[in-house]
Amino acid sequence: MLEAHAGWNRPMLDVNKDLDMDLPPVLLINMPFANLRWPNLGPSLLKAALIREGIPCRVINFNFDFAEQIGYERYQWIADCFAFVQGGERLFAKFYFGDLLPEDESYFEELRTRNGRDFGSEEQQELQEAAKAVPGFILKCFQAVDWSRVKVVGFSVSFQQTMASMCLTRLIKQHFPHIVTVFGGAGCEGEMGIALWEQFPEVDYVFLGEADLTFPPFVRELLAGEQVRVPPGTIGLPVTEGSRSTTFREVGGKRRFLGEHTPPASPIVCDLDRLPFPDFDDYFHRLSNSPLRDEIEPFLFFETSRGCWWGEKHHCKFCGLNGSRLTFRSKSAQRAFEELVYLTSRYGIPRICAADNIFDYRYFQSFLPLLVEAGLQVSFVYELKCNLSRTQVQQLVQAGLGAAQLGIETFVSRILRAASKGATGLQNLQTLKWFSEYPIEVEWNLLYGFPGESPEDYDWLAALIPSLVHLAPPLAIGRVRMDRFSPYFEDPEAHGLVNPRPHWSLRFVYPFPEEVLRRLAYSYEFDFEDGRNPEIYAREALQAARQWQELKGQTTFRAFDREDGVLILTDTRPCAREFQARLKGWMRDLYLFCDQGRTFRSIAEFVGSRLGGPDSATLRQTLSQWLQNRWMAFVDDHYLSLATRSQ
Repeated sequence: MLEAHAGWNRPMLDVNKDLDMDLPPVLLINMPFANLRWPNLGPSLLKAALIREGIPCRVINFNFDFAEQIGYERYQWIADCFAFVQGGERLFAKFYFGDLLPEDESYFEELRTRNGRDFGSEEQQELQEAAKAVPGFILKCFQAVDWSRVKVVGFSVSFQQTMASMCLTRLIKQHFPHIVTVFGGAGCEGEMGIALWEQFPEVDYVFLGEADLTFPPFVRELLAGEQVRVPPGTIGLPVTEGSRSTTFREVGGKRRFLGEHTPPASPIVCDLDRLPFPDFDDYFHRLSNSPLRDEIEPFLFFETSRGCWWGEKHHCKFCGLNGSRLTFRSKSAQRAFEELVYLTSRYGIPRICAADNIFDYRYFQSFLPLLVEAGLQVSFVYELKCNLSRTQVQQLVQAGLGAAQLGIETFVSRILRAASKGATGLQNLQTLKWFSEYPIEVEWNLLYGFPGESPEDYDWLAALIPSLVHLAPPLAIGRVRMDRFSPYFEDPEAHGLVNPRPHWSLRFVYPFPEEVLRRLAYSYEFDFEDGRNPEIYAREALQAARQWQELKGQTTFRAFDREDGVLILTDTRPCAREFQARLKGWMRDLYLFCDQGRTFRSIAEFVGSRLGGPDSATLRQTLSQWLQNRWMAFVDDHYLSLATRSQ
């Protein structure tokens, strides 16, 4: 059995001193607000790829330094609660741009107005205190490394990492202009990366997509002092691709890319089995030397696929997660298993978080049986589509699923169809019920404000939710965004969306014109062509959902099937009409039969096949009574029993 924290049993080292020991020519830097609970997968894969090519490299996790400076709780609060309003980015943007940005009070007022709640003085003070730590932190990062020995520095830029990376990059370039600076990551995808390169002259190269195949040869040429040919999917100086040359020019002190659209796309890894195992040594070394080590329960980040097999067929209208790389690719079951065994053995951490955007259903017949047969004592997290069977849910849990991230979004099938989700409200609800039976974390989001929805959808949802409060509540409740690369973004008019504009928070991070913000933005706001306001017609449903969140873990509605053929229903929900009820005979059989959604016709056939079953009128009356008792839900013309089974 794997033991947690076994990988931490290493001698305490002076971190800064250790940075200077055997300093490699290539550094990959992980800045705030990267998650402290797991290593950054992108730099860890690139490091492994470089080492496989004989190029020394190290990942420096300066995110730990900032957390140690401002405190772990404050760091996580900013990282988790301000991701979509750029709170972390603004801390570093204020240091970078100074008086060019609006005052704090303007930002706080927007937060109060947009969030619909009071953003108190204590919260303001927390952010402002964190901002005061930024100058000293950037200086500390700079002084921690002997930059004269470094030739290439790469920065991972995902959510809330851009401006922290820019602050350090600017300081490096001011004192060591010979160092080649490279940016990559989700925040550099496509046009966003080009805009970053144009606006920030301290950045030499930006990789605009996957870099697994292009980054190692690029670095090799740089270190060899050869004429560097900028690979496809990359922008930099000089921009040359074989015999073709693309140029840039200075406009008002800014670089401007003169390509027609974007550089040729970066090649994607078609065979994921060719990738190296990620190298997490630097993360765990840094964690073991951190005063925060006892506050952090680390996970391993694990990747078994890229892209989205559903998105290849029907792109979910609001989803921009895969950028321009929807093509689904999956590791073989044997390779995925070997990688998992290697990582858990090397680092002694049994908690695994999968980076996949969707679970490969072929793994039910291949990967999961390998895990069960091997008896690995691991607990993993996966994002899952909700068209699962009870058997598949059970198989996932038996293989070690410790947390399920479900792509539910709503229980209204009409909305799900309009959004091309590929699941029904019934499937979402019964999958949520089945997962809620197990002692695992179940996470999902309730979204509203979809194109094509109606007020009646939310009247129905508001009436349904009180029946569901014994199940795992939504982790977050939010309005649908228009994200870059999503169908809503690509063709807003086709979906009745007008006035798309960069998310309001960007103007508190970048003092750039609207045109530039549009190119930098990942998330956009929009209006509905017909002028509707979801905040009004969805109000009751949203209030019911928030009450559901408040009731988490406080209510139960369970079914216990006794050996004597009596089904005991125990109900402590606020909507309960009685604490306990007993079902016998055909009623017991019927309630268990509807564990999966059933039409009235299938119910009548099932009950009619049993001796002593009821007539049609009695059956309808019974189902109607169970709906009134909220023992069942009627979704998509199907009856679904809502009680969870006692395990």
